[in-house]
This record gives sequence, C-alpha cells and structure tokens, in this order.
Amino acid sequence: MNKQRRRIYETFIRKIRIIALKTVKWGVILGTKGQMSQNVEIASKEEGSTKKLLNILGIFIFGGLALSNVTNPLPSSKSTIEFLLFIGVSAVVYYFLVIIYFIGQIGRKIFFTILILLSCFSIYMVFYLTINSIPH
Repeated sequence: MNKQRRRIYETFIRKIRIIALKTVKWGVILGTKGQMSQNVEIASKEEGSTKKLLNILGIFIFGGLALSNVTNPLPSSKSTIEFLLFIGVSAVVYYFLVIIYFIGQIGRKIFFTILILLSCFSIYMVFYLTINSIPH
C-alpha cells in the first residue's frame, strides 16, 4: 500500500513538472518569460485628451467671461476690477482642480474632497446671504 501511494505521488509530481516545463517553454515562445505579475502604470491617450479638452474648455469659459466685459462693459472701474478678479480666481481654482485630478488616485480623492467643500460653502453662502442681505 505504501509503495502504491509513493508511485502515485511520484507520477503526480512528474506530471506537474512536465506541465510546468511546457508552460515555461510556451511562455518563452510567446514572450512572457514566466513573469507572474508586473506593476505597470499605463498612461492612456484618452486621459491625455481629456485633460487637453478640459484645458481648452477652460480657455473658452474664462476667455468668454473676460470678453463679455469688453462687449458689455460694467458701469464703474471698481466693478470691472472685481469682475476680472473673480474671473482670475475662478480660473486659478479651475486649472488647479484639473491638474490635481490627473495626478492619480490620490489626486482624484483630493479633487472630490475639494469639490464637496466648495459645494458645501456655496450652499452655506446661499443661506447666509438670504438672511444677511446687502442693502442696495
């Protein structure tokens, strides 16, 4: 009985070795060289084109806002300066968020955290300005 188990075990081991050798042989032929896993970061063209699209979209948005000041000027220079300051700060925040988003997974978490904070601040300001209205 013990010899029979030993023979079955040796046959099993021999078959596993044959399978392993064939796998390595086919791996060399196919060019995989038996590597089990690799940490490869793939930069897709789609991600680059999305970033480019968002940058161009930002140029149109903020350029259009600045151009609206030329086509329909504000009544005072103080109002114009405030409007252009608003456009500048908004553009800086927009491009900062675009850059942060494309850093990687951590950048996306930071991006969404900042968006949530900005939206909460906006909702807070709606109620604050409703209660404390500015006299005209």
